[in-house]
Amino acid sequence: MRNRCGDFAIKRYFCNFDLSRQTNEKANMERDKKTYTSKAIAGKKMQLWIDLFFCLVLLPVMIYLLPIERWLHNNLLFVCLLVCWLYIVYFVNRTFTVPSLFKNRKRLVWAMLVIVAMVGITYLLSHYKMEFPFHHPPRPHHGGPELGGRPMSPSKFRLHQQAVWFLWVIVMTFSIAMGLLGELYRQRARRQELEVAKNKAELSLYKAQIDPHFLFNTLNTLYSMVLTQNPSTEDAFMQFIDITRYIYNNANQDSVSVDSEAHYLQQYIELQRHRLNDCTQVHFTYDNDQRHPGLTMAPMIMITFVENALKYGVSASVETHIHISLKVTDGVLTLSTSNPIRTRPSNEAHEGIGIENSRKRLDLIYGKDYNLDIKEEDGTFNVLLTINLNHQ
Repeated sequence: MRNRCGDFAIKRYFCNFDLSRQTNEKANMERDKKTYTSKAIAGKKMQLWIDLFFCLVLLPVMIYLLPIERWLHNNLLFVCLLVCWLYIVYFVNRTFTVPSLFKNRKRLVWAMLVIVAMVGITYLLSHYKMEFPFHHPPRPHHGGPELGGRPMSPSKFRLHQQAVWFLWVIVMTFSIAMGLLGELYRQRARRQELEVAKNKAELSLYKAQIDPHFLFNTLNTLYSMVLTQNPSTEDAFMQFIDITRYIYNNANQDSVSVDSEAHYLQQYIELQRHRLNDCTQVHFTYDNDQRHPGLTMAPMIMITFVENALKYGVSASVETHIHISLKVTDGVLTLSTSNPIRTRPSNEAHEGIGIENSRKRLDLIYGKDYNLDIKEEDGTFNVLLTINLNHQ
């Protein structure tokens, strides 16, 4: 009856592995999508505020401060055309001309043509002399100056031209600057997105290399127990199921609780104890001061060091003590392993893949917030890993 229950549990857990992994992948994709969407919305809002500042504050103030007498009174139509043209210059530069400079050669040619066209249209506007004002005010009496109905003097015409070109240069400069700023923001966002995607791909690759390593070692242990008809075989299989479920449920998670990761290590050590005899003693301790409840960490970041201690520090004939300690003090996690070197790998380069992958994962996830010290002294292999979990 117990065997049938165990078989049923095995089938049930393994049937749920793929479904759980697909659910986790979908949740991660949705979370990443929301993150990129929020960043894009924030960038668009910033650009909108800049556009409103230009349209409602900067350009009207510049036109008002120019020393051009009575533009609005003399020819309202010209002022409206000029303002509309300056708005067109601003938005065309920001949305088309500047982005086209970073595209292919064809778009670059079109951008140059647009700039030439802008110069030509601005030249025509600057030569508008207001000889026929849209609005004709009444002529003043007593020989006073005429406010409308007569051509501009040469000095005023030059001032008019300078004012038009000044406004155009200011708008061109501001619009190009805003276009470059927007393009810089977009390129930076794309680089960050590519970097995140690259890091996720690398992490997935490292996890894919670590998981088979663990499964291979554990299946070897279970196979040996089956061959020797160990009475604890069924309990070992149930522990293996729990560990495998933990791996597949958290393989695509960015973080898990420290307590759950410590329980995972303890389960793994208990599973490995089934293949050890009385000559090898494994001492595992876990202590968490709980000053920062809810601390999380990257899943399966420490298993490689524990695997190596249990793989190369055991002996069937010589008394051996393996010490594995995990503690959290004021938000700083410390893992230390110490084991005598009883066996050495036949291919050290191949065996170093697990440690190298773990180191790369630590670099990608924690950067400068971790320290890994691995050394061999007097036939003892020591690992000391510290991670500052407060900066996550």
